Amino acid sequence: MGKRDIITVSDLTDGEIHSLFAQADGYARALGERRNLSASRLAACNCLLMFYEPSTRTRVSFELAAKHFGMRVCVVTAKGSSVVKGESIEDTAQTFGAMGFDLAVVRHDEDDGVARFAREFPASVISGGSGKAAHPTQALLDAYALWKRGLLHPGLRIAIVGDLLHSRVARSNVRLLNRFGIVPLLVAPRELMPPEFRSDGEPLDAAGVKAVAHLALDPLLPQLDAIMMLRTQLERHGGHPLVDPETFTADYQLNARRLAA
Repeated sequence: MGKRDIITVSDLTDGEIHSLFAQADGYARALGERRNLSASRLAACNCLLMFYEPSTRTRVSFELAAKHFGMRVCVVTAKGSSVVKGESIEDTAQTFGAMGFDLAVVRHDEDDGVARFAREFPASVISGGSGKAAHPTQALLDAYALWKRGLLHPGLRIAIVGDLLHSRVARSNVRLLNRFGIVPLLVAPRELMPPEFRSDGEPLDAAGVKAVAHLALDPLLPQLDAIMMLRTQLERHGGHPLVDPETFTADYQLNARRLAA
């Protein structure tokens, strides 16, 4: 396998994204029919999952997918490695690179952590989330869900709601949705809205990213075709919530009443 890194959604062409959706559809059908995928060209490849941050869904999803394709998987967490002794990202990447891995999936708490790992790792690297900056595979999964339902087209009215300030998922989704001609609505209290989007209802283009910021959810609900809810990332709030949890829930929770709207 040649080296090909996916650190942000910009590392994929439009054609490659559509190809991924079609392939994912085929794999989903095969797994639903209990067909064996381990005869693929990925069989017997060595896959490293290097997670500097805790993870449940992302890590297990990658591990299960790799095993479905017959890959040999090695899972390493920062707490169980020499990272706790002060080993740098670069040293860790070089060490694992010397062991002959064919692919690494890396999650890191720093915005440039995965990119730094990839620069020193000789084989391909896929980001499983990097700081607050990017989570390309989550954005691909979200876009695939819209594509499956015939919604991924210009004019889609979609809101991304919640802790936008700390969300790599939101940032990657906005960039990917823009690729399909979609300008998402970003909805959050002012305290959780990224500085580049702090406005209410005005179209914004921050560093080439197009979105519309809103501070209130309820007035938008009748206009929406889809809605994406983000969790509140309390671990990035500096020890205390930036917004009152009860007020936030009252104003932004997607409950039965709001779904009906």
